[in-house]
Amino acid sequence: MKPTRDRGFALLVVLWSLVLITLLTTQILASGRTALTLAGNLRDAAEARASDDGAINEAIFHLLSSGADHWPADGSPHVLGTSDITLTIRINSLAGKINPNLASTALLAALFQACGAEPSQAKQLAISIIAWRSIAISKSDTQALLATYRRANLPYGPPGQPFADLSELADVIGMPPSLLAKGLPHMSLYQSGDPDPTLADPVVRQALGLSGQAGTNSKAYEGNFPVVSIDAQVDGPGKLAVGRNAIVSLAGADAAPPFQVLSLSDDGGATSSDINP
Repeated sequence: MKPTRDRGFALLVVLWSLVLITLLTTQILASGRTALTLAGNLRDAAEARASDDGAINEAIFHLLSSGADHWPADGSPHVLGTSDITLTIRINSLAGKINPNLASTALLAALFQACGAEPSQAKQLAISIIAWRSIAISKSDTQALLATYRRANLPYGPPGQPFADLSELADVIGMPPSLLAKGLPHMSLYQSGDPDPTLADPVVRQALGLSGQAGTNSKAYEGNFPVVSIDAQVDGPGKLAVGRNAIVSLAGADAAPPFQVLSLSDDGGATSSDINP
């Protein structure tokens, strides 16, 4: 009987070994499929990102071109692509926006009023923005501003320097998030002067009217747009969708360099060094 038991035990060991080998093989195959899927996703993402960069450079080329090749900065979509990738490019001039680093108290107050704020609230917010970006005249003024922020339970005060990012407006004392959300689409830190009403949206034009300011209203932006925002949206390959935005300063096709990328951003945190003139 002992040899029979030995053979039965050996058979059991073999069966368990086969089960273990099968499990290991299944795990290896599953890991391989996962690795292949991840590699494919990385490849698709890299292809979409490269297409986005190409789309932005394509837009710059057409902005600097003349005649039939010129694309105006009017926000209209330009659709390009291949069988598996679709590129949608929109170019907008920033000349019609309000720069909170340059705008007057009256214009800033008018913007917030146009976005729904009461006149008194809008004026106070404008004064607070001016105080944030301006160097205090005296030490006592600095201390008074800090005391105002402390009373509002804010552990900081106005830095006395221009806004580096529009998101900093959220730190201005008394700024309601809902009101700021309405105002941000009408602002830009890259606008170099008063907004041009011919290129401004209805809210900015309303603000110009409320403030009594006429705006730039020059012909400097006709044909050429010194600072533009380029939005490039890539759909594909597959279900992948990637968007990038570039802020570009244009000097002209004959200039050296003809353009400069001031800002380049996307979900991946790209920097302006990713595109070179």
